[in-house]
Formats: sequence, structure tokens, C-alpha cells
Amino acid sequence: MSGRFIAGVFVAVVSVVAVALVWAGVRDYESFTPPVATAVDRADCLAPDIAAALVAPEARDSSIALRPEGSGYPPPDFSPVAVVRCERGEASDGGLTIDSIRLEGDIHAVEDAFREQSRRFPANVQADCAYRLVPPAGLWLVDETGAAIRPTWPAAPCGLQEQPHAALNRLQEVGREQSLVDGEAADDAGICPESIGQPFTTSTEADKKRMEEHEDTHARPLTETALATPISDVGRLRVCRYSTEPPLPESRIRLSRQQSADLMGAVSTAPLAGPCDRNAQHIASIEVLRPDGSGGTRMAVELDGCQRVNLLGQRQLTPGVIALLLE
Repeated sequence: MSGRFIAGVFVAVVSVVAVALVWAGVRDYESFTPPVATAVDRADCLAPDIAAALVAPEARDSSIALRPEGSGYPPPDFSPVAVVRCERGEASDGGLTIDSIRLEGDIHAVEDAFREQSRRFPANVQADCAYRLVPPAGLWLVDETGAAIRPTWPAAPCGLQEQPHAALNRLQEVGREQSLVDGEAADDAGICPESIGQPFTTSTEADKKRMEEHEDTHARPLTETALATPISDVGRLRVCRYSTEPPLPESRIRLSRQQSADLMGAVSTAPLAGPCDRNAQHIASIEVLRPDGSGGTRMAVELDGCQRVNLLGQRQLTPGVIALLLE
């Protein structure tokens, strides 16, 4: 499987605990409404910014992703009857496709979710939001004439609101159109960062005890920010592998959809790791994304040493899970 590395420093692990602590200390926020979205003739999953984000999802600029050109608050006179979601897909011969998926069901719930006021910290509050979260690369609300808008995902302090994600999950797929991307394979591993920080440290029994005492704090972000961390609905994950001594890139792969779901199922239920006095010589970094490009949680895995994953604290993986990442 092919792939490329690019120069740059990659922060592989983020502290979800920091997010919880920031939010616990700051409860005041400001409400605001983004500019109104611009209606176009039809939903287009081949729009340049959408196509680029789906062909190379890990290289997506999260600042642009939050407010694509033309997106915004649903116009007051716009009445959607369906949703079109754009996804990264796969042709029968293994070629990469961009899929346009029509969803129907309780569209009123989706519309209401996107009409929620956005929220942000007041100007006098400085907060370090410690996780990356991105919305779908291309999402359209469509009315009965076929006209479409791209709704801006309602913001929340330290992220995005979860209501649209929950409402969208209740819709049903009623149609799908695939467009083949010339010269691209669905299993291409894309571009990996050239270097990675050191996401792991040795730990003691006292460290494990502290983790056990704060288990609820660690686990809460996974359930309260489901948008950021897909599990069963995860897309084909890219795995970038590095040596630590010296810190150099080694190889990269893209897992299948089933392998990716198996990995996230194992990671999300893994027990806390015990004390560890060994430094891993090989580490994998993974950005967790859905086929539509949403998600954004980053995690790292020790491929040897203590074989831990750094997600919701340091957790213990089985040899079978590690073998999946070494294929």
C-alpha cells in the first residue's frame, strides 16, 4: 500500500482530561449566529474543497473545515426535505470514489439541530481546548426543488455541538451515487507527518491508581463528544509507523473498514494499563475519522514495549490488536 511522508511535527496525543477540566472551570459562554448560508442549484460532492478533503482526509485544514465558503446558518425560508452527505468510498476494483449519499427521515430534527445558536467562551476567557474535532467534509440540506445549502455546524466552547450528529445518525440512506477518482486507490495511505513527538512515558503503580480514581473524567469525553471519536462508524484508518530511536518514519498502511472498526472497538473498551518501565522502540499514530471526514481524535499506540494506547489515558492493548497494526 502506498503513501508519503511530509515534513512537520505531529502532536500525536492530546489530553482529553484537559478538556474536561477547562469546561468544569468555565460555565459562562456567549451565544452567536453565523452568517446565513448561500443556496445553490444542487448538492455537489465534487466541489473542490469537498473532494480535496475526502481524497486526503488527514491533510484537511480544520480551520477551513469549520466554515467552508458559502456555508452558514440555514435561511429562514429554506425548508429541507433530505440530506446529502459526501463520503470517501471504494469501487469494486479497489479504486477510490467520492460517494453522494441521500438521507431521509426526521429532517425536521436535523434542521432544528442546525438552527441551534452557536456558543463560545467570552472574550475575557482564555481556554486551551485540547482535542481536534472536525465536521463532515461535505454535508448539504436539500429542499423539494433540489436546491441545497451547506449548514455551518453549531459551535460549542471547546468544540462542536453534538445534536446535529445525533439527528443525522437517525436518518436512513435512500440512494448513493459514486464518482471514481482517477488514479487514486482506496487503500492509499496518503501523507504521513515526517516526525512524531514522544506520546508515552514510563508509569508506576501510583500513576495507575490516579488513573483509576479519575476514570469517569477520562471516559466522559468519549461519550459526550461522540462526533470526535467514531467507533463502529469509523472509516478506513491510516496508520503511520515510526521508530523512536532515532525518531524516524518507517512505514504506513490504510486499514480496511472492518479492521478499523475492530481496532476502535478494542481501543474503546481496553482496560487501564498497569505500571510500565519500558520505552517502546516503535510507535504508530492514527487520526480517527469517519468516511465523511468527521472525527479528529488522534491516538498513539506502542507497537512493542508495554503495548499501550494513549486514548482516555494510557490503556492496555492485546497482542492481537498490535498484530493488526503491523500487517
